[in-house]
Amino acid sequence: MRSLLPASLFARVLLTLVLTFGSFALITFFTVVYYALFPVVQRSTADLAAFMELSAHTLVQLPEEMQGEYRFKLLNDYQLWLRTEAEAPQHLRHYFFPYVQRLSEALSGRAGAEVRMQSNVIDGKRWFWVDLDTPQGHVWAGFPRDRINTKPLEGLFIISTLALLLLVVTASVLARRITSPLTRLAHAAEEVAKGRSPEPLPESGPRELANLARQFNETSQQVRELLADRTVLLAGISHDLRTPLTRLRLALEMLPRQTDPALKARMERDLEEMNAQISQAVELGSTLGAGERHRVDIVKLIGEVVGTRPRIVWRPTQHCVQCVSALALRRILGNLIENALRYSQAPVEVRLDCNHRAAVIFVLDRGPGIPEDEREAVFRPFYRLEASRNRRTGGSGLGLAVARQLAVANDMEIHLSSRVGGGTVASVRLPPEQETPPNGARAEPQDRPADTRPAGTPTGTEAA
Repeated sequence: MRSLLPASLFARVLLTLVLTFGSFALITFFTVVYYALFPVVQRSTADLAAFMELSAHTLVQLPEEMQGEYRFKLLNDYQLWLRTEAEAPQHLRHYFFPYVQRLSEALSGRAGAEVRMQSNVIDGKRWFWVDLDTPQGHVWAGFPRDRINTKPLEGLFIISTLALLLLVVTASVLARRITSPLTRLAHAAEEVAKGRSPEPLPESGPRELANLARQFNETSQQVRELLADRTVLLAGISHDLRTPLTRLRLALEMLPRQTDPALKARMERDLEEMNAQISQAVELGSTLGAGERHRVDIVKLIGEVVGTRPRIVWRPTQHCVQCVSALALRRILGNLIENALRYSQAPVEVRLDCNHRAAVIFVLDRGPGIPEDEREAVFRPFYRLEASRNRRTGGSGLGLAVARQLAVANDMEIHLSSRVGGGTVASVRLPPEQETPPNGARAEPQDRPADTRPAGTPTGTEAA
């Protein structure tokens, strides 16, 4: 079951702060209402209920010639309108208003029976009325809505809006202050993973985050030093090994003429293989970082890599211009094509799928294929599916490792999948384009891989 929490740390921290402060605000609001506002409202409604009852009883006890003046004074001075039973208000109906509800309860307590207040509109003004029973008959007592002069719904809306706004703003600031250093740390870690050297993180802020940034800076520096040491080490080994190789080559040239030609040819091949392995090891140890990107016609670049090599099927399409590191892409394609030619006796196909977002290059062979559980392992240096270490049945195990490092450093993706009918599909997804490439072409491969693609392998025509 998937978690209902947001995926990002910022969203989780923000949600936690909003829920925490929101709960505190609600508890505070209801506490103030219950312990402060309710007692005031109860006292006010009790006083008004007593005043209305007293006014009604006083009215019926006054002589008729004084009742009009008394009613007029109550209406003008206290906004309380008294009417006799013959002048009962019309068009009364129930109208919910919290204060009136409390007043009805107070009147019911004084009368000893249930009293319900009703409402109508007179000259555009809302009035509330109650029928009071007196010894001389019924008296209707009413007061206008503006006598209370409270707007609970409007006040609740303003308080809720301001509280929500303050909660979101405050929580956003706090969450951002917590997550910003972690976001910078994540970006810097991505740069290190791609073989780049990010700028040192600022070692400021809370003590825990400052310590984390300090530890990362030290680790990043150690990684850079280890990579530099590896390069120097492999370069030194290469230099030291090539010196005796040169002597061996010179000795081979000075062998007597009667030496077996087959033996001499085999020794020359061994020397060439040793030299090639040393060159690949040095290439792996060198800085396989990000190259400078330019807008390049991928169709032309593939044509240059393919060249006149035998057993390669490449059908150029229209122009496909992408912003990439041409040097890195040439080396990646060269290694993939060389790997496909080594393991496949049938022709190797190269295809291009160029759309408006990102181009994908496919290298398809008819070799023995790569088991699904081995498709990530083959990108490790010196890893080979064929364990005999025979150059005739496999390479040195560095070609795919070099291609993966170059791809990661230059924001490309390499995936391996099985091909329908046998073989392997190697796909290279180029960095997404920010702008639509001019005259973009789309090549539609015919073969499609089986449904044994690893997670992240392009689908559809990309994995044909």
